[in-house]
Amino acid sequence: MKFPKIVSCKSPTLFFKLFALCWLFFVFVLKTEAQIAVIGGVNFSNVRSDVSLESKNGLTAYHFGVSVQYYPIKSLEKLSLTNEVIFSQKGYQQSFAEDYTFRFNYLALPVLVNYTPHPFFSVQGGIELSQLMSTSIKQGMKTYRHFDTGLVLGISVFDNSRVSFYTRATYGLRYMLDYVLIDEMGDFEEDINDIYNVCFSAGIKIKLRNEKIAFGK
Repeated sequence: MKFPKIVSCKSPTLFFKLFALCWLFFVFVLKTEAQIAVIGGVNFSNVRSDVSLESKNGLTAYHFGVSVQYYPIKSLEKLSLTNEVIFSQKGYQQSFAEDYTFRFNYLALPVLVNYTPHPFFSVQGGIELSQLMSTSIKQGMKTYRHFDTGLVLGISVFDNSRVSFYTRATYGLRYMLDYVLIDEMGDFEEDINDIYNVCFSAGIKIKLRNEKIAFGK
């Protein structure tokens, strides 16, 4: 029989460097027109695993935050960029003799490119950088990796209105857990990096003003 052994993970400083870099970029390109909004909604979260997780189920959670959408190229009005700062809860459940819920609370920084083929409809794609802030698991901050990265793909409707709606899928690229397999003799057998976040989100976006605001002019 093989026995897993958890390897502790410390929070890397890479997140903070990327966070600062993205927001410096954001500040410099904000010498243009932009729209500021608050966002919030529901997460339908789960994890994917290279090793089968028994009795695994998805988890319903939530997210909320602030969004800034700006238009750096005036001649290309259908293209825009979005930076967001959101609090996002993800996780999964397992059911055995009892039900176990694993919740992970992230501070996330999505950076998205938007294409609007029609005033009522747009598609988004980009990357999400996330920092684990807390978990529902005892010793979870010592067990799970603190930094996560995911690819984002989504759509939104009624973009030309003050209130719009969006859905997006986030596909985690970084493993959440390090562990090693120990054989029956207690010897190290294999180092495994496993468990990746997968999340489908739906929400509402409310612009503070429907008109674009000019910055840095």
